[in-house]
Amino acid sequence: MTVVRVRGEDSRGSTDPSRITNHQHGNMIIDLHVHTRHYSGCSSIEVDDLVERARAIGLDGVVLTEHGIHWNGEKLAPWQDRAQEQGLLLLAGQEVTCFRKGRRQGDFLVLGVHRSLGSNLSAKELIQVVHGEGGVVVAAHPYKPSRLGASYYGAGDEIYELELDAVELYHPEHDEEACRKVRAAADRLGIPMTGGSDAHELHMVGVCCTRFPMGVRSMERLVGELRAGRVEPLNGVPRP
Repeated sequence: MTVVRVRGEDSRGSTDPSRITNHQHGNMIIDLHVHTRHYSGCSSIEVDDLVERARAIGLDGVVLTEHGIHWNGEKLAPWQDRAQEQGLLLLAGQEVTCFRKGRRQGDFLVLGVHRSLGSNLSAKELIQVVHGEGGVVVAAHPYKPSRLGASYYGAGDEIYELELDAVELYHPEHDEEACRKVRAAADRLGIPMTGGSDAHELHMVGVCCTRFPMGVRSMERLVGELRAGRVEPLNGVPRP
């Protein structure tokens, strides 16, 4: 068994598999940030393969966060049933890219809103809409370096100006400096931190994830636990 870690950071989670599949004790490990080929053209992941892979590596849950698209409940239901048969919680959120006056403001995970939000809102508008509908907003990979090399692919220091509910700490493209900046922001803003793989390829699923000590059975419960700060970002989970 090996442990996958991200760019120099130590794992905050146990490598004991008994801590990973622990539904009866409440403790659950969930990848909050995964894309599939069904609604994210940049992903190669099939949902069937995702479910099988997630259980094989010891995840208890996965949240599908397609780009600007929320899975239709009727279309997702058969996949959820198959996942449940294998002991996996399968939920749907979305990842929204925000723009303000033509300037890209970064990506945000939206959880608890059951309709597609696209990519036409500014970050503040998005947060207002999501909070108005009872959901939460997580700044996704805020300090992921831009491919252009000039700034960040995420929101960067703009997270200090937003009424966020959480911020993604562990991400495959967050190095130690990025993690330091996220911790400083989370401390100052008083918000929890999460982990997510941002997987677009199957082998990346679960590389980063989030522990829910109280367990969750629905998106509503997941949102509530995030709001309450009862989460722990994990960088490295057991792999067979």
